[in-house]
Amino acid sequence: MTQSEYKLLLEVLSIETHSKEEGAMIEFLLDFFAKNDIKAWKDEMGNVYAEKGEVGAYQKYPLVVAHTDTVHRIHGNKIIPKKLLLPNYAGELKPALKGFDQDENPVGLGADCKVGIALCLILFLRQSILKGFFPVQEEIGARGAEKVDVAFLQNVGYAIEFDSPANTSSITLGNQLMYNPEDEKGLGKIWTALLLEFSEKRETEFTLEQHSYTDIVKLRPHFSCVNVPVGYYLYHTTSEYLLEEEVFIAL
Repeated sequence: MTQSEYKLLLEVLSIETHSKEEGAMIEFLLDFFAKNDIKAWKDEMGNVYAEKGEVGAYQKYPLVVAHTDTVHRIHGNKIIPKKLLLPNYAGELKPALKGFDQDENPVGLGADCKVGIALCLILFLRQSILKGFFPVQEEIGARGAEKVDVAFLQNVGYAIEFDSPANTSSITLGNQLMYNPEDEKGLGKIWTALLLEFSEKRETEFTLEQHSYTDIVKLRPHFSCVNVPVGYYLYHTTSEYLLEEEVFIAL
């Protein structure tokens, strides 16, 4: 991650957003895409869509996904990410970011899923061909993803969501495999094998886990999906923190 990419991560983490109150994040996304000459729009519900580059008749876009809401209510006293040393999965102290307000009170960082948004935006800057989907209201039932514009998905080959906590990789959500065994290119099977291999090599740092829910549950009927670990710990609490090293690995 470059210095400018790290600055973008901090900028996204500082934005306050809550289910049904995602306006500031939606505006930030649309402004970002406009500044970088990337096609983007929102639907009536507030879901943001982005598309960069063109694919041929027999090609597919990769799709990156991150929801725009958090569980933390908007307090209006700013979110300031501060660097501390905090434990990873193995108990080792690592550079981490934790949220405080301007009065030095701990507040929810909202790394679930603001870190995912930052990673998606970085990938839009790095890649020449990419689609992005940024749904609202994931934290109250993936309501935005449920209303996705299906036409937007027709030329998508697979989806990657950056919304798996701490060091855990998800190959199942809600007891459902996120890869499609009938996938003609076998992408889901390849991902699963890679996740297993990665977890075995770094078993003291990473693990596989089943999670209950995130947006790609609603996208899975259309193509294979995977949920990538992005290093946020103690999520949904004011003690939440984000391990920088694990964010970098996600990229």
